[in-house]
Amino acid sequence: MSNHLNEPWSSYDQDSDHFFHTYNKIYFSSVHRPFIRFLPRKAAARILDIGCGSGRDARALAIRGYTVTAVDPSKELLRLAEARDLKKRITWKNDALPKLASLGRSSFNFILLSAVWMHIPPQERDSSIKRISELLDNEGHLAVTLRMGEQDESRMMYSVSLQELITLASKHNLAPTYISRKTKDSFNRSKVSWRKVVFKKTKKPSIP
Repeated sequence: MSNHLNEPWSSYDQDSDHFFHTYNKIYFSSVHRPFIRFLPRKAAARILDIGCGSGRDARALAIRGYTVTAVDPSKELLRLAEARDLKKRITWKNDALPKLASLGRSSFNFILLSAVWMHIPPQERDSSIKRISELLDNEGHLAVTLRMGEQDESRMMYSVSLQELITLASKHNLAPTYISRKTKDSFNRSKVSWRKVVFKKTKKPSIP
């Protein structure tokens, strides 16, 4: 993901209406049911949705009472998502991993990274996880969905592996606390399946 945010995401900008309506056909509570028990207990907790797309998940989290920041590199998808936020509950930002420069030194109690990891070039994955860890409070949770199987080259996707993600996360004080089995694709694509992983941010070990 380069600094030119729109270049890698041209397909999402060009077909923003299609993706917006498609993603909004399914519900947060259905897609992310395993994540719900890891959500912060404090209603006003700060949540970051990286790669928010249509804004479906950000809106669902805001309705639950959380303070939500939603980030996406596609300007057109972000425009549609923000327009649907009628009560202006969410802070919307056009930004992308690995830098997420617009977030500065912000901190969050929970971070959602849904259907994003396969878009991150392998050479940027370590710096992306490092940045995510910096943004996550100690004892906070990072929830990730991993697209397994066939990748869509028209949308700049790369192969992923669960072990790679766990290895990189462990370097940056993120320990897995939940790993799902492979689950079927919500849009019934036969060659696509998903794994859901939740990491917990741990404090750095003290130096004697």
